[in-house]
Amino acid sequence: MQRFENASLMLGPVDGRSAALCRFAGRPGAVENTTTLAVLDAALDFVERLEGVDDVRELLGLWKVVHVWGHPPVPEVELPRLSTTSTAVAGRLQSLLEQLTPQELRELGIALSVDHDMVALALELVEEAAAGSREFQARSMAEFEAENRLNEERVGGAVDVLLLEAPVDWPPLQCSVLALALVWDVTDLIMYAAELSAVDALPAPLLWQAAGVDHICASARVPVPGTDLLVWAKVDRRPFDGRPLWSQAATVGLWGWSLGWQRADGSPVPYKAGRASNMAAARWRAEWATQNLLTDPYRAKSSVTDDPLITPH
Repeated sequence: MQRFENASLMLGPVDGRSAALCRFAGRPGAVENTTTLAVLDAALDFVERLEGVDDVRELLGLWKVVHVWGHPPVPEVELPRLSTTSTAVAGRLQSLLEQLTPQELRELGIALSVDHDMVALALELVEEAAAGSREFQARSMAEFEAENRLNEERVGGAVDVLLLEAPVDWPPLQCSVLALALVWDVTDLIMYAAELSAVDALPAPLLWQAAGVDHICASARVPVPGTDLLVWAKVDRRPFDGRPLWSQAATVGLWGWSLGWQRADGSPVPYKAGRASNMAAARWRAEWATQNLLTDPYRAKSSVTDDPLITPH
């Protein structure tokens, strides 16, 4: 069995895996972009053949890459530890991206709607790594805040170079910055594939009913075994706070999902909630949360007090 084979339950045939993965992860601009799909195909192929991975769930640790990869060491700041597997994946992606031309990097960034703020962070990290460290000259908190504000304005202006100048004019530093931001983005897509592959069956489907273009809910509330509770699930569109680096890039979608029920007195009990990049992903997460709840309702606990939310009669 191939490592990501179970992902086909949600994504469909393996032949279209990369495009389907981009669609599921809310990257519509990448679905038909040949450069993006070639990079993602190569990355997934590498991870499929990577030795030393006994369980695909080990790849869920890739979320740490964005917090570690490309970050210079900082005294007295302990970064999360990357596993050997995560380091190998990030390193391979870095190598793949460094082989792309500036035009291809820009094309990939547009297709993936790479986030402006993430590129700004990558720029600061690349500059800091090149300089050895960042030194502040401030002697008071007010001077520190002013210096930090000026640095943010400078970084914002430098990132805008990527917007205004043709790729052939980008110096190596700009290419390194975009490559780092794209390592984080593509790693995120691989983690989506791993998450989908960590299960060998789809969750039990709920009967969803559209209540509007931006909202759906489970039309039939699901009874919790051994109780008189009826669980409801809903999915709705959420505002997206970030912004893509290039204005012509497709905006990343964002959907929220939630699960809960009502007490006998009619008061609501929110249980679990989260966010996903599109409606299909939000439904999938809500259905898994519902199935896990119904399998063992007495393990459901309050996120605030850690007290059981459902107790046996």
